[in-house]
Amino acid sequence: MTRRFRAFLVCFLFAAPNLAVAHTPIQGINNFYNGLLHPVLVPSHLLLLIAAGLFFGQQELKETQVALLFFVPAVVLGLITSGFSPGSQVEIFILVLAVIIGLLVAASPRMPMYWYPVIGAVAGFSLGFDSAQETLAGKDKFIALFGSGVGIYFISLYPIGFAEYCNKKHWLRIGIRVFGSWIAASSFLVLALSISSVKM
Repeated sequence: MTRRFRAFLVCFLFAAPNLAVAHTPIQGINNFYNGLLHPVLVPSHLLLLIAAGLFFGQQELKETQVALLFFVPAVVLGLITSGFSPGSQVEIFILVLAVIIGLLVAASPRMPMYWYPVIGAVAGFSLGFDSAQETLAGKDKFIALFGSGVGIYFISLYPIGFAEYCNKKHWLRIGIRVFGSWIAASSFLVLALSISSVKM
């Protein structure tokens, strides 16, 4: 496969109209797996998950534990709220949050302890609250939400583990900060596209 063909294939897949329906389940797989894949298929969710995971993993062990202690129950609370809410898309807020947390990863500031549970709770609740899929209802909706909760939990572990590993060496910590700036920039671009599409 040539480099030019691979580039064309990637562009084609990003342009495919079926991928644009982020909050609609994939046909042909059950509701649990639809929920499990949901955080990966929604760009705003994936950006926030990576940003939050890098931020948590970038901290000392105590700060990471405190942030996760609030993040996980907040995701569950957001999922439950989303299950009983008719329409709960907060994509623009999630993208703004991803920009802010990405910038925090890039700046790597020392913050008071109370900020870690706040960031963990807000990020977790936002992800859970925005996880409802439009065409599902009743039992199917709750099965998909359960899958989303499992997906959010496991996907967040990868950037946390990666950032914790990179904390061991100074030059790798710089790489994490650079990656945080990329996440912030990517989130800002997706935010600009989302706002422009809403206005149109």
